[in-house]
Amino acid sequence: MLLAAVHRFAGQQGDHLLVTASNEGSKPCWVTSFPSVKLGGDVDVAALPHSKKDKPGGTKHLMLRPGGKVYSAVNLFDYGSGHHTEQSFSLALRGADGQAGPSFSVALKGEKPQFSWNEADVLNWSTARPYDF
Repeated sequence: MLLAAVHRFAGQQGDHLLVTASNEGSKPCWVTSFPSVKLGGDVDVAALPHSKKDKPGGTKHLMLRPGGKVYSAVNLFDYGSGHHTEQSFSLALRGADGQAGPSFSVALKGEKPQFSWNEADVLNWSTARPYDF
């Protein structure tokens, strides 16, 4: 499984981290729910909550054939002062029981990899890109 992230619409409304998981192996695999995401390098911070505005369907398994991709997004809400700023985050996939597995550090790509937030949440995995505009 290859994980990648891009900071999209930096400094604009709709600012988010687009997360892509690709099956780079030769056998099918699956993801379920939403990724467990911790912003920044502190492993002791709590994982972000699931977005209350997300579509239902996070309990089903999404099969990824070799070369297949799924997407999620970390929604970033920056209300001005008192925000946090980072350039990386960690991500863990969830098992069938909903528990997060081992975390992997994810470095961001894009014109402005640094991101800021006061509040943030995560979307379910999907075969379609969220916010593809």
